[in-house]
Amino acid sequence: MIDISESQYAELVERYGIPKKLEFSADFLDFECELVQRSAKKGRNHDITCFIRDGDKYVVIQKHAYADTGIYRAPSGGAHQGESIEAAAVREMYEETGLEIKLVRFILDLTLDVQCSDGMIPWRSLVFLADKVGGEMKPIDTYEIYDVKHMSRTEMMDDVQSLMIKSGWGGFEYRAFLTESFFSTLDELGI
Repeated sequence: MIDISESQYAELVERYGIPKKLEFSADFLDFECELVQRSAKKGRNHDITCFIRDGDKYVVIQKHAYADTGIYRAPSGGAHQGESIEAAAVREMYEETGLEIKLVRFILDLTLDVQCSDGMIPWRSLVFLADKVGGEMKPIDTYEIYDVKHMSRTEMMDDVQSLMIKSGWGGFEYRAFLTESFFSTLDELGI
């Protein structure tokens, strides 16, 4: 399971339900591959993505690298060595959004083949529905995060999806697939 232990995974399933498993492959641009390779060299081949509900909207972030594109996406981050997925989700969401969250449901377990000019890098995204339980919406990690705001499901699925796909970035092609899969799985689950 790349860098997530089976016992840790079983604990997540027990607490938050069985996720839908999907696979995806995307051609990443050279600079995107370099970012993924840096994480992989540190022993991390995963991210934890949270769709944070706040009323009838979701909390989304924008990074400096695409600050002028209009693209926003669900926040994500990785677990440190020895850190639980749950603790990492809470920490990362706070760093990126300023919000305290509670995981609600394990929605997706996505396996991604990051296709680079010099080979493939395996990646995995664990995707959760989460609720805001406190805090003030503002990025804490301003080195990484440019902006944080609310968006409706419709805004995320229409305008932003289109911008992601038109970008030509493999990472955004994947994030568009992840977002669409998240919302269709919510519908399947009746959430």
